[in-house]
Amino acid sequence: MKHTNTIFHHLLRLIPRHQFERAVDRYNGDYRVRHLNCWTQLCVMIFAQLTQRQSLRDVEAAFNSQANHHYHLGLQPVRRSTLSDANASRPLALYQEIFYHLLGKVRESTAKEASQAIRLIDSTTIDLNQRDFSWAKFRSSKSGIKLHVVYDPEQSVPTFFTMTEAKLNDRKGADLLPIIRNATYVFDRAYNDYRWYYEQMHLKGNRFVGRMKCNAQYEVVQSHSVDENVLADQTLRLTSTKGQQCPISLRRIHFIRPEDRKEIVLISNDIEAPANELMALYKQRWEIELFFKWIKQNLRIKRFMGTSKHAVQLQILIAMITYLLLRLTQNTSPVTLSLQRWAQLLSINLFHREPLNDLLGKLLKKRPPKIHSNIMENLCFNLTGH
Repeated sequence: MKHTNTIFHHLLRLIPRHQFERAVDRYNGDYRVRHLNCWTQLCVMIFAQLTQRQSLRDVEAAFNSQANHHYHLGLQPVRRSTLSDANASRPLALYQEIFYHLLGKVRESTAKEASQAIRLIDSTTIDLNQRDFSWAKFRSSKSGIKLHVVYDPEQSVPTFFTMTEAKLNDRKGADLLPIIRNATYVFDRAYNDYRWYYEQMHLKGNRFVGRMKCNAQYEVVQSHSVDENVLADQTLRLTSTKGQQCPISLRRIHFIRPEDRKEIVLISNDIEAPANELMALYKQRWEIELFFKWIKQNLRIKRFMGTSKHAVQLQILIAMITYLLLRLTQNTSPVTLSLQRWAQLLSINLFHREPLNDLLGKLLKKRPPKIHSNIMENLCFNLTGH
């Protein structure tokens, strides 16, 4: 009988062991480590993400129950106290480098022109209890962290995200995000800042579509003809003192959203595009909300296995490494499945000894069609704390 590696081994092969060990040496990751090296820590935490373990005790029991696979994967049994210490102290830069390596494997195929890029900007808050996470206090009885994300809706991936304490507002969080040139940015009302519109969007050759404040002061320069559901389409000039920070003509589109009959007022620096095009761009913003929902439901970023800032940062970082592993295997597989279904099938078959595509083909009981791999570009990651 032909020997076959496990599904988990197939995933981990995307992280070349020799490159990982060189990174460990650069960052002294295994310096004075006796019982749990960085490779085992990474693999155990990826295992915890894929199988949705709830606690360090849960990770210890579930991972060690697969002890017959440890040697084959180059791993060691784990103790929860040792894993806890590792998560609180191992260098984040080591795992950031692994994240970038996985990015590079995706970027090998094709790079997308920046002029074609659409980027969504938003944030999501993860609530924490104040007793265990006092360093992240932002209300009288609550702590929390906030993920600020730049998202590519065409490839369904974050191109950048950073973590801060929840008390940092979205507009200030946007200053931590890299803004590329000649792209289209879409965001909600929380990012309304006239200076930012002009300096970070307009002067960099970017088109933006955002929500306009209800108390904005302006004068109408020109009114355009409107279609169904569009109440007003106007070219305007901002007249308030703060509005002078954006000394260009802007577009105001006031429309009724068909699905819920809610009135929306958009602001953009695109004077020429049809109103329906800008409305469609804003509608894409919902995709970043779906991304937030997915990672909260399918990755371990709401319940943490350590209480220090470092441990929280590391767990989020490894969660996003896991997300990228899932995307890479999904994109290169001949089987067409949603990412949620893909993650579910992998999680319950991690230690199955059969080629991944053969297993999925049997589970689906059909001959899978060939699909082209997706492309991710310019994926950046940063972790900051305040």
